[in-house]
Amino acid sequence: MKSKSVLNTSKLVLALGISLVSANTFALTLNEYLDKVKSDSSSYKGTSEQSEGAALKSREADLIFTPQFFAEANVGHDGKPTVPKTADRIDTEAYSLGISQQFDFGLQSKLSYSLDRTRFVGANTLFITTPDYWDATPKIELTMPLWGGGFGRTAQANEQLTREQNIADQFSNKAQSAGFLAEAEAAYWKLSAWSDVVRIQETALQSAQNILDYVSKKKKMNLGEDADVVQARALVESRNLELQVARNEQREALRSFNKYINRNAEDPVSDLEPVNYATLENIVVPEKRPGDRYDVRATEAQVATAKASSQLVEERNRPTFDVYGSYALNGRDSAEVEAMKNAGYTDTDTGYIGFRFNMPLNLSATSDAKAGALKSVRAAEYNRQYALYAQEQDWINLTRNLTDARDNLRLLSRIESAQKTKLDVERTRLRQGRTTTYQVLLFEQDYSQAALTRVKSAANILALQTQVKLYQNSPEGGK
Repeated sequence: MKSKSVLNTSKLVLALGISLVSANTFALTLNEYLDKVKSDSSSYKGTSEQSEGAALKSREADLIFTPQFFAEANVGHDGKPTVPKTADRIDTEAYSLGISQQFDFGLQSKLSYSLDRTRFVGANTLFITTPDYWDATPKIELTMPLWGGGFGRTAQANEQLTREQNIADQFSNKAQSAGFLAEAEAAYWKLSAWSDVVRIQETALQSAQNILDYVSKKKKMNLGEDADVVQARALVESRNLELQVARNEQREALRSFNKYINRNAEDPVSDLEPVNYATLENIVVPEKRPGDRYDVRATEAQVATAKASSQLVEERNRPTFDVYGSYALNGRDSAEVEAMKNAGYTDTDTGYIGFRFNMPLNLSATSDAKAGALKSVRAAEYNRQYALYAQEQDWINLTRNLTDARDNLRLLSRIESAQKTKLDVERTRLRQGRTTTYQVLLFEQDYSQAALTRVKSAANILALQTQVKLYQNSPEGGK
């Protein structure tokens, strides 16, 4: 019989072990929850996609100084009457292709090859000796701005504006994504911590009920007083209220938890990782800020955007003085191939150089536009300075609060332990008739309050730790 009892006990222990392993296996870890946030939350996916899209769009700036291939073809006719009449109609075909490029030092270049056909239908031979011919024209065109937008200033500003606008958008959305994940992590730990709060309140309620049962039994035996029963019953009612409040807060934490993964508000969740209080008591608070937050990094791009925009305003409102020129070889023949061969000689070339000048006459409006652009730059720089200052102050405040919260948790753990010891001793004394029920009620209240304060302090530390992650300096995104 003894061996059978031992066997049954072993089976029970094994079953309990398996159930505990299964419970841990199916617990939703923090990393799994955050992965679900990333995959299921429309808000996170929206800001994440926007950030990635802005990073890709910033590559548009690379196209400004990239060679561009172009091609054009058209076929048509012109039947307008001419004086004297040269033909009934003129049919044309035009084909051209080439490469153009804007250089960062300002030069605008275009290299092209054109092949055009002209055919006079019903040609008047008195005026038209070759009614059908081809023109072949290799050509190079160069333009160099020397004043407004000179030496590539406008193109460079356009490149920077295009890039920095998208970088600012990228970091702004990254800040929202990172903040969303931090809030989700805080919601996870709050729900986990409030499970402990509910358990503490349930234990406190059971303890209060035990006291009530004890003093009620003593009263029935005429060994106690009505006042003890009334006090114990009041404690039970008080613990019932506190338990109800804790459960309400737990349901609120559940709704917040589900919000971050786009689930119905009241959907139940599996077990979560328990709060590791011992680890929280020994966290190492970083002394040095790891990096800038994404929202602060966005202000740097906003300053660069403002400077580029100001540069564009200044260049647009300057007088322009452009030097340009072109050179072309020309070949003409009734046969297409011969026209192309003839275009290889310089005796029929075409070349010219020139300049263009333009100046706005409303000098007052020009001056105001430039002054306004400069003010925008200064405003962006002020915003950047304040963002850096505020970030540093936030970091100091965060690390100070984290240090204080850790130290408080250590003290609260010792207080809770002392309160538990004190309560156990006082309960024993009550059963021995050496103390009063009221004294036990006070100790019970002290212990429950200490335990709850410890849990809430730990939840505060976990929430603060999520904020530290906002300062991680990730190389992703460029700067």
